[in-house]
Amino acid sequence: MNIDKDVDFILLDMDGTLLDLHYDSHFWLEFIPQQYALKENLSLAQAKTHVYALYSHVSGQLSWYCQNYWSKTLGLDISRLQHMTKQKVKCRVDAVIFLEKMKKADKRLFILTNAHPNSVALKMKITGLSHYFEHIISSHDLQVAKEDTCFWQLLEKDFHVDFSRSLFIDDSEKILQVATDSGVQWVRGISTPDSAIPAQTMQGFNTINLFAELF
Repeated sequence: MNIDKDVDFILLDMDGTLLDLHYDSHFWLEFIPQQYALKENLSLAQAKTHVYALYSHVSGQLSWYCQNYWSKTLGLDISRLQHMTKQKVKCRVDAVIFLEKMKKADKRLFILTNAHPNSVALKMKITGLSHYFEHIISSHDLQVAKEDTCFWQLLEKDFHVDFSRSLFIDDSEKILQVATDSGVQWVRGISTPDSAIPAQTMQGFNTINLFAELF
């Protein structure tokens, strides 16, 4: 792939690709169980067991990414709690440099995220990234998660994305596979989505640590 010659559309995941996944890892795996333990008078271990089981039940579905679903299911104000922990939101190392370069090259930039619109709005406000993008698309807007081929069909049809001229970058191997199966020509995985966790390996896809590796 020659990104200058072969690619017109740059399709980017948000959490773990543009932004350090450490915020979300901490929020969902540590902070939410802590808050649930306090509310229900449980030990942290008990709360984690219960909350993680609820997560597993809807993993990969739109509900898993929905603040409203978890507010109702856990009896917690997820939006308020995200604002309480927003100081942990930050960009991955060279994300801004990459976006600047792609914008100057007149690439058409899209965010494709499963994150709830409230979370997207908060993170865009903190990072100031929104002005780089032609569209910021949450799966909640399309009412189907990125793990579903319907998401990609709607993206291609409603937003006139030419998949034969597209590069999609995501930290989920499952989502990369669905994008590939849907006809996206170029895909790359992120090897280090969470700065606090060692690099992940992907069996079927080339991965990058820094965006500079694309050139």
